[in-house]
Amino acid sequence: MNDEVRREFENLAAREPIPLARGALLIAKDEYPELDLEKYIDQLAALAREAEPALRAAESTVEKIQSLSEFLFTRKGFEGNRDQYGDPRNSFLNEVLERRLGIPISLSVLYIEVGRRLGLKLYGVSFPTHFLVKAVDDRGELIIDPFNEGAILDLDQIRARLQQIYRQPVDVHPEMLKPVGARHILTRMLRNLKNIYAQGADWQRVLSALDRILMLDPRSLEELLERAVLYERMECFSPALSDFQSFLTQAPEHPAAETVREAVIRLTQQVSRLN
Repeated sequence: MNDEVRREFENLAAREPIPLARGALLIAKDEYPELDLEKYIDQLAALAREAEPALRAAESTVEKIQSLSEFLFTRKGFEGNRDQYGDPRNSFLNEVLERRLGIPISLSVLYIEVGRRLGLKLYGVSFPTHFLVKAVDDRGELIIDPFNEGAILDLDQIRARLQQIYRQPVDVHPEMLKPVGARHILTRMLRNLKNIYAQGADWQRVLSALDRILMLDPRSLEELLERAVLYERMECFSPALSDFQSFLTQAPEHPAAETVREAVIRLTQQVSRLN
């Protein structure tokens, strides 16, 4: 991650609330340093303007959702990339807008950003393994699946999906369908990218993803420990030592604490030899 992109992302991570589209595009800017964020934000606004007449004719929230889904997935041709699900480009909002292909979370960001510009109350839902969208109005809530052409899911369909994931009957807990904010959404996008890069042993990109996750969520012990281990693997001993020490400061009673203490001793000696 170059210094300019790092500063931009740090500044964004310090904001509350975080602007979702800008955050998603800043994730992409690490891969495309010359990316013009405003160009793609304007594209989202243009999509909303084009969809507006159809939604204006709709009366209920259900009809508006159906109109928005028909516009995005039938007329404009956005779709889930089932053939190359693990392609990192599926996670970059600029690429989603250019290629009309995405995964559940990136298509959800698109859906939320266009829908909100049209006055819909839309929120991300961090459902297990498959990100969804929730629409809220005075009458209740709708759960929408942008990866499957904006299908509106009922409780039985949600329950069936859980059974597929866990291979046994599972109750639908309210926690599974609660709305999440932009910080959570961007963190999940980065975790997806981190996992994709780790599968390809692209450790520099894994490190970049971890850096940005920790900007968004400095208290994420899992990522802090993961970054410490990665730094040591990359022979970046001083930052590895710093992360291990920070982990112990935050979680001295953690189950991994003893292993981390051993790493601190080992790396303290290593750094001392290098100096």
